[in-house]
Amino acid sequence: MTCFRLRHGLAALCLLVSTGLAADPAPLTTTQYADLLQRYEQQVQELSSAPHKAVAFRDSIPDNVIVHSDHGDVTVDLVFLRDVLDRFLKAGPSVKPNILYGLSTRLKSMHAEAALYDQPGGADAAVRARLDRILSAREFNRVRGPNALELFKQRVQAWISSLLQKISPKLPDVQDFGQYFVWGMIALACAIAGVWLYRISRENAARGPREIFPFLPSSRDWREWLADARARAAQGEWRDAVHFGFWAAVSRLESEGVWPPDKARTPREYLNEIPGASQSREPFGTITQRFEASWYGNRATTEADFAQFTANLERLGCR
Repeated sequence: MTCFRLRHGLAALCLLVSTGLAADPAPLTTTQYADLLQRYEQQVQELSSAPHKAVAFRDSIPDNVIVHSDHGDVTVDLVFLRDVLDRFLKAGPSVKPNILYGLSTRLKSMHAEAALYDQPGGADAAVRARLDRILSAREFNRVRGPNALELFKQRVQAWISSLLQKISPKLPDVQDFGQYFVWGMIALACAIAGVWLYRISRENAARGPREIFPFLPSSRDWREWLADARARAAQGEWRDAVHFGFWAAVSRLESEGVWPPDKARTPREYLNEIPGASQSREPFGTITQRFEASWYGNRATTEADFAQFTANLERLGCR
């Protein structure tokens, strides 16, 4: 019985020793290490068109590799590569290219450094010079750090994630929720600005376009304007009659000093120049409304409309 237990104990010990030895990665030569990095670079480039391969790629990466060089063994930590691939899997479509650029840049730098492992002395300066040449190439021009907007989006995403975890730690981690929130807020701001601009344009349209005369309305006597209005009314041209009648009212009030002369003033601006307590404001306001509806709004104008229009002209003294 004792011999049986001894044999089993030795067998188990041998198994543990063999397993432990198998778990330790075999040292790589600098050439093998450079080939490994080049293979990693190729796999990173493939992720641009085949992101689904990231899971298998990540799982195939060891914690570290040992590189045997003329100056001794170097342990290279590769955990960062798995961490970056995890971040790639969780990132949104707009962020993934930047992650791949950064990862590819780091692998190229490691590949350049590996080429100097077997070179004697002065490696640090040589590595720096070579890295500067590599990073100054055109293919790295687009590699950059996050800009102010991206940093702001990252802070908002972190704040939302922290807030959701405080509300309920069991809530699932919704990918890109913070990013969607930020773009949603930007869209909301744009929508509000669009509504505001639309209302401003409607108000400007309601005021009517500016009718710029080559002379001031008051430079022509209001009686002449009124005579033209009556002549057009006699021909049944009610729209033109209202047009000339409006300028008869403007000429009369302007000649009385109600407002300073201005060639480019709009009908509403004429009305706003009249003090609120003035008896002329109410009839001139009615005249302005009829003029805007008829002249700028192209609304049908009848004989009855012009009769009411004339009554308000008479209230202003245009008889």
